[in-house]
Amino acid sequence: MAALSSEGLQNLAGLSAATLFGAKGRWFLEVKPETRKQLDFGMWIRTEPIADYVAERQNADGGYTFAQWAESSAQDTYYALQILKMLGVEPALKERAIAFLRKLQHPHGGFDSIKVAYYVTASLIELGATLDRGFGGTIILARSSLERLGSFEVNTEASSEIETAYLGLETLKVLGKPAESGTIPALILKLRNHDGSFGRGGYSHLASVYYALASLKLLRYDVNSLDSTLKWIRACENPAGGFARSPKDFDHYLILEELYFGLKALEVLGEASLYRSQNLNLIGKFQNRNGGFRRSIFLGISTFEDTFYALSSLEILDSAN
Repeated sequence: MAALSSEGLQNLAGLSAATLFGAKGRWFLEVKPETRKQLDFGMWIRTEPIADYVAERQNADGGYTFAQWAESSAQDTYYALQILKMLGVEPALKERAIAFLRKLQHPHGGFDSIKVAYYVTASLIELGATLDRGFGGTIILARSSLERLGSFEVNTEASSEIETAYLGLETLKVLGKPAESGTIPALILKLRNHDGSFGRGGYSHLASVYYALASLKLLRYDVNSLDSTLKWIRACENPAGGFARSPKDFDHYLILEELYFGLKALEVLGEASLYRSQNLNLIGKFQNRNGGFRRSIFLGISTFEDTFYALSSLEILDSAN
């Protein structure tokens, strides 16, 4: 075993759930069997290298990046922690990770965006920590994101025009400050198209449908009354596995995020995929040799976001068994 410096030993003290080994100048965790969550996915994916893939990309500041040697980010740190949680792995350098996340809060208590606010808030709560300046600025930012729901133009390159509102609602939820529904459900429902999908100007895809349904459910709206929305989601299901962006967009270029958003949308409605085994077989095709997952079945680099999508999809499919 490679020798750790006294500083390194101090930083890594208390990691009784893992044994540390050196690899190519980086450090990764070999998780003992009794500490790993029992994920019965061995026949679908290679579970062993996933934790190593994530841990090798933790920087000295405690944050994470999906690309080695790049700067840590709030998004990658959030996804890294979620992936390790699903695997039952205790993250290393927790105090450094907390310090990194806290530094992303501005002196006045705000953040660069609601996305950063959500990733930081959810990650700190997961780590049992809080913000140095409190969550007041986070709450203000989350509520303002809801006020902007009906006021901006759709960006077809974004995940969804409803994502900002959803993240605002989720942020308030994790802080124990759920939003009053008010006019928000009506604003979301204005984005519902005649075919049951969601999206401004008739442009819709699964991410928008999921964010709309999840937001409405957080606001205690009866999402099961949206029969045509369920019908639209079902029309996106591919009998060979995966989901199309819309019923008119079936092709062979399968995207991992579409599978994730399709399964999540069905989950909000209390429904399960009609093609469970096909989806389970499909997910392994997105995995790279380093253990991470890419966006396309054909090629691409591993990312934490796509690895999160893959494991989350597996959990949903497993729970439906």
